[in-house]
Amino acid sequence: MSPTDSKPLALVTGAGGGIGLGVSRMLARRGFQVIAVEVDGEAADRAAHAIGADTIAVVCDATDRAQVGALCARVRGEWSARLDVLVCNAGVVVPGRVSDADPADLDTQLSVLLASPLQVIAAATEGMRARGRGHVLATVSMGGVLALPGSAAYSAAKAGLRAFLAALSAELRGTGVAVSGVYPSGVDTAMLRHEARHGGSMLNFVGKILSVDDVVRGYERALRTRRLEVFLPFGDSLVSRAMALSPGLSNRAIPFMERVGRRGHARYLSRKGLT
Repeated sequence: MSPTDSKPLALVTGAGGGIGLGVSRMLARRGFQVIAVEVDGEAADRAAHAIGADTIAVVCDATDRAQVGALCARVRGEWSARLDVLVCNAGVVVPGRVSDADPADLDTQLSVLLASPLQVIAAATEGMRARGRGHVLATVSMGGVLALPGSAAYSAAKAGLRAFLAALSAELRGTGVAVSGVYPSGVDTAMLRHEARHGGSMLNFVGKILSVDDVVRGYERALRTRRLEVFLPFGDSLVSRAMALSPGLSNRAIPFMERVGRRGHARYLSRKGLT
């Protein structure tokens, strides 16, 4: 048996991006052998190189059912005895009004953000439950709590993922398997920069823009506390959760929040040299 064969495994989807790479490196430091899942071979190899020498590079396009099925088969098969942590982090957003949306873009967002994670989580929890240990985590988003105009499909997928994690947590109660969702507001990543330049929701820019390190610390807190929901920052979540109690009423406040967000958006563009 090689030294890596005795290490616990942590599978991270979207491992080459800002949050995914940060979380993967953190897990490697904590003694996990990381399975870095990315959309193509180049991205997977690049992520594996950045994470560490014993990282396993895996290709899986979350919009391809056959590839998702193949990944799930490996989770249930060759990795089941050592997979202790699953992080569903792969993300995509196509900003724009629903009336202007391309059906293919709607399908892509639902596949990457909801359908694929559900399949991989189901595969992982099968082995975790049998062994009586494990931790399922996912990057959800504050957009799964408070719906984002201009990113409706993204919010719908993230809200569905939140509900799925809550139900899964109840099903796994007492089994030794924990479930956690990490809920950041806007994070300074390539995705947010894309949204900033292509009509993303102004609600992303209402509060403080988080760093990737902030989110990694949120993941560390989730691993330590095994809490179902970790909100970043907590203060922003109080407003979002309160508004989510009455969507009709909160929609009346959206124009005001968007005005605040536009000021934050302008500051972000200027700070990042994107103007």
